[in-house]
Amino acid sequence: MDRGVFELFRRDGAIGPYRAPLSWVKVRAEMRKGGLTRLHFGYVEQLDEAIYGGTTSSKHLLATVEIPTADEPLYRAFFTELAHLSGRPISA
Repeated sequence: MDRGVFELFRRDGAIGPYRAPLSWVKVRAEMRKGGLTRLHFGYVEQLDEAIYGGTTSSKHLLATVEIPTADEPLYRAFFTELAHLSGRPISA
């Protein structure tokens, strides 16, 4: 997070970074088998859309990161804080 811009870097470098104004950021969590969760990053369709939530659509998703499901609450807490800082909602 740098001056209202969120940036995600990928270690493998296969896909360029995801960089967006915080007001456009959308993160959707998808629980998977084997103790993994996928975080899908993209752009909101409506500016009042929740910053973080469960997957409902693959529309406008630009990057995916796989994390251990046990770490998901840490990511949710981080995006909850960003939502509060930017006046954005967060879904349950």
